[in-house]
Amino acid sequence: MKPSVASLYQAVELQQEIPPLLIGERANANGSKKFRELLLADDYQACVKVALEQEARGAHVIDLCTAYAGRDELADLTTLVRLCAGALKAPLMIDSTTPACIKACLRLYPGRAIVNSINLEDGGVNIRRICRAAKKYGAAVVALTIDEKGMAMTAAEKVRIARAIHAIAVDEYGLRSRDLLFDCLTFTVGSGDANLRDAAVQTLEAIRRIKAELPGCLTVLGVSNISFGLAPQARRILNSVFLHEAVAAGLDAAIVDAAKIVPLARIPAEDREVCLDLLYNRQGEEVKDPLLRFIAHFSDKAATPAEDGQEGDSKPEEQLFQMVMDGDKEQLEDVLAILRQRFRPIDIINQILVPAMRHVGELFGKGEILLPFVLQSAEVMKASVTLLEPFMDKAEGTAATTVLLATVQGDVHDIGKNLVDIILSNNGYLVHNIGIKVPAETIIEKAREVRADLIGLSGLLVKSAIIMQESMAQYREAGLTVPILLGGAALTPKFVAESCVPQYDAPVVYCADAFAGLKAVQEFEAGTLTATVYDGATAVKAMKPGIRVAEIDRTNPVPVPPFLGQRYVEDIDPAVLFSLINVEALFRGRWGYRRGKMGAGEYADLIEGTVRPLYEELQRKALAGGWIQPRVSYGYFPCRAEGDAVIVQADGAEHRFSFPRQAEAPFLCIADYFKTAGEGGDIAGFFVVTIGPKMSEETARLYQADAYHEYLLLHGFSVEVTDALAEYWHGVMRREMGIGGTQTQNALGAVTQNYQGSRYGFGYPACPDLEAHKPLFAFLKPEAIGITLTENMQMVPEQTTSAIVAHHPQAKYFAV
Repeated sequence: MKPSVASLYQAVELQQEIPPLLIGERANANGSKKFRELLLADDYQACVKVALEQEARGAHVIDLCTAYAGRDELADLTTLVRLCAGALKAPLMIDSTTPACIKACLRLYPGRAIVNSINLEDGGVNIRRICRAAKKYGAAVVALTIDEKGMAMTAAEKVRIARAIHAIAVDEYGLRSRDLLFDCLTFTVGSGDANLRDAAVQTLEAIRRIKAELPGCLTVLGVSNISFGLAPQARRILNSVFLHEAVAAGLDAAIVDAAKIVPLARIPAEDREVCLDLLYNRQGEEVKDPLLRFIAHFSDKAATPAEDGQEGDSKPEEQLFQMVMDGDKEQLEDVLAILRQRFRPIDIINQILVPAMRHVGELFGKGEILLPFVLQSAEVMKASVTLLEPFMDKAEGTAATTVLLATVQGDVHDIGKNLVDIILSNNGYLVHNIGIKVPAETIIEKAREVRADLIGLSGLLVKSAIIMQESMAQYREAGLTVPILLGGAALTPKFVAESCVPQYDAPVVYCADAFAGLKAVQEFEAGTLTATVYDGATAVKAMKPGIRVAEIDRTNPVPVPPFLGQRYVEDIDPAVLFSLINVEALFRGRWGYRRGKMGAGEYADLIEGTVRPLYEELQRKALAGGWIQPRVSYGYFPCRAEGDAVIVQADGAEHRFSFPRQAEAPFLCIADYFKTAGEGGDIAGFFVVTIGPKMSEETARLYQADAYHEYLLLHGFSVEVTDALAEYWHGVMRREMGIGGTQTQNALGAVTQNYQGSRYGFGYPACPDLEAHKPLFAFLKPEAIGITLTENMQMVPEQTTSAIVAHHPQAKYFAV
């Protein structure tokens, strides 16, 4: 395997097929005045921009150094490493001589970094501390040829020190030879110092010898050191020629400003010869002093566009494309203003923005971009269109494929639908998102009004799927002939193919996620869209009502509840819920930060360095903003099992809860966990919990503000906080019934339940029928804490959940 380093997004081979590996040098407080001034102004985002500019100009790796007098290097470096980790595709070189800073940065960087640097200046104290950290975190290391005597001047001294460093790093601390990049530290040939006339020769010879005498080790060089003291335009040419010579000698990596390297073929032959004379200290009858000849030769040459950096800048259309790819909105208005001088706004959208967004979608499909970053790209797309709209003719853009989106009648869940809206809108389609709880009659009316080319329907729960099925005939009878796309957690390809497709005359298509919806629209445009077909075989065993196959203990004692009837609770501290959040479900499921092609260590670094800080920041914002307002209505009620039903006595009346039974072994049903009247009856607990409406209001605000990434994060967070509240209150009820138990989490946040009994949420797999909310609301009366029911029996606010609590020791979560 070739030696490589990696960022959060990609791996980069240290030995490039066409060498060298280019390491950007401008994000350095000691080497770049611009970067230093931004750092001193605490403008971290602008500092990251400097790194991004180097990446855009061809740097494979970015050197990051914040060491500067009067600054807190640890705070600066860790802050910028965290920001760069999320913004840069190029891996980082962490440039510090302080072991504590290096270790802190390696701990939080979600990739494989290079450490710059180690040496023997202090006799080997720091090198051992840094090598220990590099071994622990798997970093590569730059090794400088320095010992107690200082920087090695001759090739022999450089090689001797390299051997000593290799012995410590490889033999003592277990690094591999390929983990070491030796920097032979060239001196300037532009000072006039007679002792430095052969500085380039000694460095090139040291590179050759290290490559030959330390097999597997790599070499790196700060190329611009060779030209210190010379005129800027002359430096650029000399640096470029020296880099070419160093690569020929075996150089693997170069720390340079990639934008200021000129290809050798573009350097006139006379200029090259003057540079080579200086580098190799070639003297003779015609050239008695190579340095004086060099200075004289370049003194009358004006800087060309290629030399002053103007030509090295990417074109504005390339900049905009890359800004979409990077999710970077900084300077967006300026770039668009330049482009508007050359292109019509509609052409900017269709020729630059849409292709960029579609490329993002392709990368997502390959697993090379995660959903949160797709949404950041979509934000750039949306902001661009908003900035261009005032300059567009009204007739422009009207030919786009039109899609009508709606969440079906009675369903209050909109995250899936809104993600489809984001993806389609930012791929150039005209989307009419008409909201939640939309009846079929409104969908038909709006489809005609906007002349929709396709209709997309969304719904979360089983009842919503049934509504989709029942409405197909209504759409057919209304004369609609456009394709209908169906999505939602309760849907399956089999259900859509067998229950929906036959009832409608145009294609009905199952879409597993937002990108499946995008693919369907693209197939529609291509004329290849077809109805979903299910060719799987599912054997379903017929069951007789009331049958019990699983062996359920009927002798368990019935606990004594602290009271019978219903109570309200409104004084819960929101902070206590955070320890109960299923962090793994949040990060991977709700937010989309999945491991995919990443290694275990790389994924762990992503979670700790990027995702967990986002999570902790949301916790702080939620508490400070008062977004979480926990309220509970709950109670304990006498009950008895009758077949597959539980009959509950409350307020002098009986309320029947009918539960489905599994069609296959072990044929479980919730009613199995409660005693019959003949067994003496039982006690059932019930609750409805909510975190209130403020979280929904905040997510709606973010969506309307086109803050798609934040919207996704906050919505997923709100769902898991709601579930944490349900788990918290379940714990309260277990304690009140005297059955106790705990919930534990592993290192990544996966939850394991260690307690007696279980809670079964209405609308979820063990009891999917939301009609149970009618009797539940009759005796828990949650309207008093702000909870209402839709006509489809879903609860409002969305961040609300309900459950029946079974105390039986064998009661565990299952699906029917």
